[in-house]
Amino acid sequence: MKSALLAAILLLLGMATAASGNTKAKVKANSGLSGVKVEASQLLQTDARTLWGTITDYNRLATFIPDMVSSRVISAPGAPKRVEQIADAGLFAFVMPDQVVLALEEAPYSVIRFRAISGKLVSMTGEWRIVGEKAPVTLIYRAHIVPMSPIPPLGSGYFVEDEVRARFEAVGREAERRSIESRKAGGYGPPVLTSPYLSPYLPR
Repeated sequence: MKSALLAAILLLLGMATAASGNTKAKVKANSGLSGVKVEASQLLQTDARTLWGTITDYNRLATFIPDMVSSRVISAPGAPKRVEQIADAGLFAFVMPDQVVLALEEAPYSVIRFRAISGKLVSMTGEWRIVGEKAPVTLIYRAHIVPMSPIPPLGSGYFVEDEVRARFEAVGREAERRSIESRKAGGYGPPVLTSPYLSPYLPR
Protein backbone atom coordinates (compact mmCIF):
# COMPACT_ATOMS: atom_id res chain seq x y z
CA MET A 1 0.00 0.00 0.00
CA LYS A 2 2.76 2.41 0.97
CA SER A 3 4.76 1.54 -2.16
CA ALA A 4 1.72 2.17 -4.37
CA LEU A 5 1.14 5.55 -2.68
CA LEU A 6 4.80 6.50 -3.10
CA ALA A 7 4.69 5.54 -6.78
CA ALA A 8 1.60 7.70 -7.28
CA ILE A 9 3.28 10.68 -5.59
CA LEU A 10 6.39 10.30 -7.71
CA LEU A 11 4.26 10.09 -10.84
CA LEU A 12 2.42 13.28 -9.93
CA LEU A 13 5.68 15.06 -9.21
CA GLY A 14 7.03 13.98 -12.55
CA MET A 15 3.91 15.24 -14.32
CA ALA A 16 4.09 18.56 -12.48
CA THR A 17 7.72 19.03 -13.45
CA ALA A 18 6.97 18.33 -17.10
CA ALA A 19 4.00 20.67 -17.08
CA SER A 20 5.97 23.52 -15.53
CA GLY A 21 8.60 23.46 -18.29
CA ASN A 22 11.53 23.05 -15.92
CA THR A 23 13.67 21.32 -18.55
CA LYS A 24 17.14 22.80 -18.19
CA ALA A 25 18.74 24.33 -21.26
CA LYS A 26 21.63 22.55 -22.93
CA VAL A 27 24.40 25.03 -23.71
CA LYS A 28 27.76 24.43 -25.37
CA ALA A 29 30.42 27.08 -25.98
CA ASN A 30 33.73 26.62 -27.81
CA SER A 31 36.33 29.39 -28.02
CA GLY A 32 39.53 29.62 -30.01
CA LEU A 33 41.37 31.70 -32.60
CA SER A 34 38.22 31.86 -34.72
CA GLY A 35 36.17 33.34 -31.90
CA VAL A 36 33.38 31.86 -29.80
CA LYS A 37 30.76 29.45 -31.09
CA VAL A 38 27.68 28.94 -28.94
CA GLU A 39 24.74 26.59 -29.29
CA ALA A 40 21.84 26.31 -26.85
CA SER A 41 18.59 24.36 -26.90
CA GLN A 42 15.66 23.81 -24.56
CA LEU A 43 12.31 22.02 -24.60
CA LEU A 44 9.58 24.48 -23.64
CA GLN A 45 5.97 24.09 -22.58
CA THR A 46 4.64 26.64 -25.05
CA ASP A 47 3.61 26.73 -28.70
CA ALA A 48 5.50 28.17 -31.66
CA ARG A 49 3.26 31.22 -32.04
CA THR A 50 3.64 32.26 -28.41
CA LEU A 51 7.40 31.67 -28.46
CA TRP A 52 7.73 33.64 -31.69
CA GLY A 53 5.74 36.50 -30.23
CA THR A 54 8.05 36.52 -27.20
CA ILE A 55 11.31 36.53 -29.17
CA THR A 56 10.13 39.21 -31.58
CA ASP A 57 8.81 41.51 -28.86
CA TYR A 58 12.10 43.36 -29.31
CA ASN A 59 11.23 46.54 -27.45
CA ARG A 60 10.52 44.63 -24.22
CA LEU A 61 13.45 42.17 -24.16
CA ALA A 62 15.15 44.17 -21.42
CA THR A 63 12.21 43.61 -19.07
CA PHE A 64 12.98 39.91 -18.67
CA ILE A 65 16.52 39.19 -19.98
CA PRO A 66 19.17 39.54 -17.22
CA ASP A 67 21.68 42.40 -17.58
CA MET A 68 20.05 43.81 -20.70
CA VAL A 69 19.68 47.55 -20.20
CA SER A 70 17.67 48.31 -23.33
CA SER A 71 16.48 46.77 -26.58
CA ARG A 72 14.72 48.79 -29.25
CA VAL A 73 13.89 48.72 -32.93
CA ILE A 74 15.72 51.57 -34.69
CA SER A 75 14.60 50.91 -38.27
CA ALA A 76 11.61 52.57 -39.88
CA PRO A 77 8.41 50.58 -40.50
CA GLY A 78 8.75 48.56 -43.69
CA ALA A 79 12.56 48.87 -43.76
CA PRO A 80 14.93 45.95 -43.08
CA LYS A 81 14.67 45.19 -39.35
CA ARG A 82 17.41 46.70 -37.17
CA VAL A 83 17.52 46.32 -33.38
CA GLU A 84 19.88 48.12 -31.00
CA GLN A 85 20.69 46.38 -27.73
CA ILE A 86 22.64 47.72 -24.76
CA ALA A 87 23.76 45.53 -21.89
CA ASP A 88 25.54 45.71 -18.56
CA ALA A 89 27.76 42.81 -19.61
CA GLY A 90 30.44 43.06 -16.90
CA LEU A 91 33.16 40.46 -17.49
CA PHE A 92 31.05 39.02 -20.31
CA ALA A 93 31.99 42.15 -22.30
CA PHE A 94 35.20 40.28 -23.24
CA VAL A 95 32.93 38.17 -25.45
CA MET A 96 29.85 40.33 -26.10
CA PRO A 97 30.00 44.13 -26.53
CA ASP A 98 28.00 46.43 -24.29
CA GLN A 99 26.26 47.86 -27.35
CA VAL A 100 25.39 46.21 -30.64
CA VAL A 101 23.07 46.79 -33.59
CA LEU A 102 21.64 43.65 -35.18
CA ALA A 103 20.25 43.21 -38.68
CA LEU A 104 17.44 40.65 -38.59
CA GLU A 105 15.80 38.33 -41.11
CA GLU A 106 12.55 36.75 -39.92
CA ALA A 107 10.76 33.66 -41.22
CA PRO A 108 7.63 33.28 -39.05
CA TYR A 109 7.20 31.18 -36.95
CA SER A 110 10.42 29.22 -37.22
CA VAL A 111 13.67 31.15 -37.80
CA ILE A 112 15.23 34.52 -37.00
CA ARG A 113 18.71 35.10 -38.42
CA PHE A 114 20.86 37.94 -37.14
CA ARG A 115 24.20 39.61 -37.79
CA ALA A 116 25.90 42.51 -36.07
CA ILE A 117 26.30 45.64 -38.19
CA SER A 118 27.61 47.85 -35.38
CA GLY A 119 29.42 47.31 -32.08
CA LYS A 120 32.88 46.66 -30.68
CA LEU A 121 33.45 43.27 -32.29
CA VAL A 122 34.78 41.88 -35.55
CA SER A 123 31.64 39.93 -36.40
CA MET A 124 28.61 38.23 -34.92
CA THR A 125 26.18 35.98 -36.77
CA GLY A 126 23.60 33.48 -35.63
CA GLU A 127 20.00 32.41 -35.46
CA TRP A 128 17.03 31.57 -33.28
CA ARG A 129 15.13 28.48 -34.44
CA ILE A 130 11.80 27.08 -33.24
CA VAL A 131 11.19 23.37 -33.86
CA GLY A 132 7.59 22.22 -33.61
CA GLU A 133 4.22 23.97 -33.62
CA LYS A 134 2.26 22.82 -30.58
CA ALA A 135 3.57 22.51 -27.02
CA PRO A 136 6.12 21.33 -26.24
CA VAL A 137 8.42 22.95 -28.78
CA THR A 138 12.22 23.22 -28.91
CA LEU A 139 14.01 26.56 -28.97
CA ILE A 140 17.52 26.58 -30.49
CA TYR A 141 20.04 29.42 -30.43
CA ARG A 142 23.30 29.47 -32.38
CA ALA A 143 25.88 32.24 -32.56
CA HIS A 144 29.44 32.77 -33.81
CA ILE A 145 31.11 35.77 -32.19
CA VAL A 146 34.53 37.15 -33.12
CA PRO A 147 35.63 39.74 -30.50
CA MET A 148 38.06 42.53 -31.30
CA SER A 149 40.53 41.28 -28.67
CA PRO A 150 41.72 37.77 -27.75
CA ILE A 151 39.43 36.11 -25.23
CA PRO A 152 41.01 35.66 -21.76
CA PRO A 153 40.70 32.28 -20.01
CA LEU A 154 37.78 33.62 -18.00
CA GLY A 155 35.86 34.17 -21.23
CA SER A 156 35.78 30.52 -22.24
CA GLY A 157 34.20 27.27 -21.20
CA TYR A 158 31.77 27.19 -18.32
CA PHE A 159 31.78 30.97 -17.81
CA VAL A 160 30.39 31.68 -21.29
CA GLU A 161 27.95 28.79 -21.03
CA ASP A 162 26.58 30.06 -17.71
CA GLU A 163 26.16 33.59 -19.07
CA VAL A 164 24.39 32.38 -22.22
CA ARG A 165 22.20 29.96 -20.23
CA ALA A 166 20.92 32.71 -17.93
CA ARG A 167 19.75 34.83 -20.88
CA PHE A 168 18.50 31.94 -23.00
CA GLU A 169 16.42 30.39 -20.23
CA ALA A 170 14.92 33.80 -19.43
CA VAL A 171 13.39 33.89 -22.90
CA GLY A 172 11.88 30.43 -22.40
CA ARG A 173 10.45 31.32 -18.99
CA GLU A 174 8.77 34.39 -20.41
CA ALA A 175 7.20 32.42 -23.27
CA GLU A 176 5.90 29.79 -20.84
CA ARG A 177 4.54 32.54 -18.58
CA ARG A 178 2.68 34.05 -21.52
CA SER A 179 1.20 30.66 -22.38
CA ILE A 180 -0.05 30.20 -18.82
CA GLU A 181 -1.56 33.69 -18.74
CA SER A 182 -3.31 33.04 -22.05
CA ARG A 183 -4.82 29.79 -20.79
CA LYS A 184 -6.04 31.52 -17.63
CA ALA A 185 -7.73 34.12 -19.80
CA GLY A 186 -9.44 31.35 -21.75
CA GLY A 187 -7.67 32.12 -25.02
CA TYR A 188 -6.01 29.88 -27.54
CA GLY A 189 -2.76 31.78 -27.46
CA PRO A 190 -1.64 35.42 -27.34
CA PRO A 191 -1.78 37.69 -30.37
CA VAL A 192 1.15 37.05 -32.71
CA LEU A 193 3.42 40.09 -32.64
CA THR A 194 4.65 40.36 -36.20
CA SER A 195 5.73 43.97 -35.76
CA PRO A 196 7.36 45.67 -32.76
CA TYR A 197 5.44 48.82 -33.68
CA LEU A 198 2.23 47.11 -32.64
CA SER A 199 3.49 46.36 -29.14
CA PRO A 200 5.87 47.86 -26.57
CA TYR A 201 10.68 42.31 -26.97
CA LEU A 202 17.52 38.11 -29.58
CA PRO A 203 19.97 37.74 -27.39
CA ARG A 204 22.44 40.39 -27.17
